[in-house]
Amino acid sequence: MKIPEQVVKSPRSEDRRRQGHLWAVLLPLYVLTTAALDPSEVTNHEYLQFVLATRHPAPEHWVNGRYAAGRDNEPVVLVTWHDAVAYCRWVGRRLPTVEEWMSTCKTGKLKKGGDIWEWTSTEVEMERQPFKALCGPGNSCDCSHRYHPDWKNEVKGFRCARDALPLTWLPLLSGQEIFS
Repeated sequence: MKIPEQVVKSPRSEDRRRQGHLWAVLLPLYVLTTAALDPSEVTNHEYLQFVLATRHPAPEHWVNGRYAAGRDNEPVVLVTWHDAVAYCRWVGRRLPTVEEWMSTCKTGKLKKGGDIWEWTSTEVEMERQPFKALCGPGNSCDCSHRYHPDWKNEVKGFRCARDALPLTWLPLLSGQEIFS
């Protein structure tokens, strides 16, 4: 008489099965990347470093190319969209899109140092001219404001974004074992 063999599942084979299910879900996301927004707006101090390194014009309200004492950590304002793009490129980043900004804002991951509208890269046509969408101010996730990219005022600032790695690359880069 033959005794049926019992299938013995080791904890390791169970882990592999779970990882297989996880990758079946995550692998299609491989082409999608996410953006990581800077935690706060660009400050006067950070923007001054850019001005000094590149000789980019300082905001017009700064005296002799310097912001007022005690305002180091306040968001830089009176910058055009072009100024914001130049700064973000200098730090190896870019302006976020409206969708990226709103998504991050709605998850509560945006620290706001001031009651300002923030430039985005999203273009909106108004009066047959290209305008840019701005998001903010204060505690809102409102992105309804439109402004010409050459204009600036005391309540326009920005933060930068960087592209994050696709989700499926993260275990590879961290040295985790995926399929064993």
